[in-house]
Amino acid sequence: MLPRSVPLIVVASASAGVAEEAAARLRRDGNVVYVTHSAQGCLRVATSVAPDMVLLDPRLPSRLVGFLRAHPATADAQILHLGDALRPAIRHGRALTVPATAPHHAA
Repeated sequence: MLPRSVPLIVVASASAGVAEEAAARLRRDGNVVYVTHSAQGCLRVATSVAPDMVLLDPRLPSRLVGFLRAHPATADAQILHLGDALRPAIRHGRALTVPATAPHHAA
């Protein structure tokens, strides 16, 4: 399989508004984004698509990070907390891009 040329990001937030706003901005920057609204949904989607990055609402259970790290499809994904790391960037319109050091998985 060929390496992915566009970052694949999973956004997980119980707040549909927060998740959709983040996803819309990420998509405008050319990313492929899946939105989930629960820890279970995030785990199901992320382990199915092997994302480059997972953005988590800090209100989701903290054990979700451990589950994502333990699964082979998501072990190498960059995991960030949506509230801590990205809300300021989204609010000010700054683009979010996957760092060059992030692994790109086969699509």
